[in-house]
Amino acid sequence: MKKICINLYDSFVNNIYLEVVKSPVRILPVTFLFLCILGGILLFLPISGTMSFIDALFTSVSGVCVTGLSVSDIATKLSTFGQFTLMLLIQIGGLGIMTISSVIFLLLGKKMSVTYEKNARSMFDAESKEEIKESLYLIFKYTFSLEFIGFMILFLRFSYLNHDFVFGFKQAIFLAVSAFCNAGYALISDNLIPYNSDPFIILTVAFLIIFGGIAPVMAITLPKFLKGERLSPVLTIVFYTTIILLAGGTLLFLISETNGVLSGMSFSDKLLNSFFHSVSARTAGFGSVDLSNISCGSYLTLVFLMIVGGSPGGTAGGIKTTTFAILIITCINIFSGKKNVVRNKEISYETVYKALGLTFVYLSVLTISIMLLVTTQSVSHSKLAFEAVSAMGTVGLSMGATTGLDTFGKIVIILTMFLGRVMPAMIIYYLNSKITEFDLSYPKAKISLT
Repeated sequence: MKKICINLYDSFVNNIYLEVVKSPVRILPVTFLFLCILGGILLFLPISGTMSFIDALFTSVSGVCVTGLSVSDIATKLSTFGQFTLMLLIQIGGLGIMTISSVIFLLLGKKMSVTYEKNARSMFDAESKEEIKESLYLIFKYTFSLEFIGFMILFLRFSYLNHDFVFGFKQAIFLAVSAFCNAGYALISDNLIPYNSDPFIILTVAFLIIFGGIAPVMAITLPKFLKGERLSPVLTIVFYTTIILLAGGTLLFLISETNGVLSGMSFSDKLLNSFFHSVSARTAGFGSVDLSNISCGSYLTLVFLMIVGGSPGGTAGGIKTTTFAILIITCINIFSGKKNVVRNKEISYETVYKALGLTFVYLSVLTISIMLLVTTQSVSHSKLAFEAVSAMGTVGLSMGATTGLDTFGKIVIILTMFLGRVMPAMIIYYLNSKITEFDLSYPKAKISLT
């Protein structure tokens, strides 16, 4: 009987495993779901702090999905063990489950299955197992090098300001990981508001966010871009779109809040904090000012930046800069009667279809999330919508509505954060397997749009 049970168990596990690893569409949600649940259990343990299970699960999902929204003050509700656990969840979530598992396979010297290696090649845009190794090495070297540099700057600054090396070490290592992974968590009850006039801390966090939000290969080619060398179409789109969004977001926030939440600051501090929120809104969720009373202009600016998000290949959320840029370029070229060309390379209709499909599904899920919140929660509708956009974009900026959610509202935000993290990649993988070009043509359908 025992042998039969073992065989049934092995068969059940193997069948599930085989079903999961057949496609990244299954790998991503299943592995992230497992990590979220495991993290929730660990954070619920008495050794981790004093959170209820729903709050622990919320914090775990927010950490794994590198969002940063919180229903509890992690500086006081989590113990040192709990904070360390959350930091690990953020780091693993930022790097990505497939990256971690691929490294384990390679380090143990195990041979990848054909299906798994195919999925890994697709993820890293590699042609062979050796290229996968090189990509993984680049990702880890890039990640830990920048996190270490950020940690050292923050450690020295926090230690100097607080005259406490232990405090400086704890704050710096958590903040460096959280910033690079675009998580938005800080071990300070008021996030970064107490340091909003300190350029060392604000700019260090800002640049960790920027470099974490773009792929390593894109960041490494940054010197070429600054030298004016010719870049590939995708890198050209990423760099110019990022610069425009950063500059535009900074200017709009500065104009909207000069006499608002930035009032009382010097012009240099206003500019510093405007730049920081332009950076943070696109993926990270750190706050250096109180956003609960921002103007309508700032509200719309931050919502727009959160929806666009960061760049593909990094730790950022949103529909991504490339998707946004392709839609804008396509619209401009439609009205000007030109072809979609970037760096003498034409953007295929297949790419445009994917961008449209991703954006439509993304906004549809976001709309459903907002509708569920505003019809069930007794909190300001504008603040609930802001929270939903922040969760969907895995940003973490908050106007204070999260702490006022009931259990159902927390579940809605949990699902929104989870889908915001895994759904864009799942959609692209799905569309890659579905969209094909056919030689067979059909008569053109005449459909009126007016």
